[in-house]
Amino acid sequence: MFTATETQAQMTSRTDPRQRPTSVDLPADASAVTCITRADIPVVAAAAARLAQDDLVAGWLLPDPRHRLTALRGCFALLLEHALQHGFVDRLAGERAVAIWLDRTRSLPTRPDLLRRLQQMCGHDTDAALLLADVTAHHAPPSPHLHLALLAADTPADAAVLLAHRQQRLDRVGVAAFAYASTQAQLEALMDAGFQPSDAVRLPAGPPLWPTLRPVTRDP
Repeated sequence: MFTATETQAQMTSRTDPRQRPTSVDLPADASAVTCITRADIPVVAAAAARLAQDDLVAGWLLPDPRHRLTALRGCFALLLEHALQHGFVDRLAGERAVAIWLDRTRSLPTRPDLLRRLQQMCGHDTDAALLLADVTAHHAPPSPHLHLALLAADTPADAAVLLAHRQQRLDRVGVAAFAYASTQAQLEALMDAGFQPSDAVRLPAGPPLWPTLRPVTRDP
């Protein structure tokens, strides 16, 4: 997910995203990627909400902009808690970008408090949140992988840094990566990082979602 300005700029491209090259120039501050602890969750959740509030899926999920930022902050806090136990969280210095990965190389435990907390955060939009979870789970690959549940960044360059950081580690152990894109800009960024798209699925009265998979790649 990028800011509205970046998304609009990239969507002016007439290039077919399925024919994009897979190379990308990374900025020099790739070493600025850090992990987080539970104490960082409120700050990182707030940053992710700010970065993602103009995303098409966020607008579909939470159509009232007056409520959206607060609800996203709560949803991302819940997702961050889960990822710290069952995945990875990467961020760039200055909270310029956040990537939340869930470990799907094994079964994730159920969250008995999930529905209650979603209702507290999303209110009458809870059904949309549950529908989004069902749709995305249905189209996820059955093979072991890391699921990029959120990539929120100020710029595509910042997003590319976080993608490269985690993928280098996945390549060392031979694990695939999976993600959804909801705009051409997001799809192009993922394809630049080696993700291969499948046919889009569409949320009811909402944006398309392209499932994308980066196959297992091992470092030589």
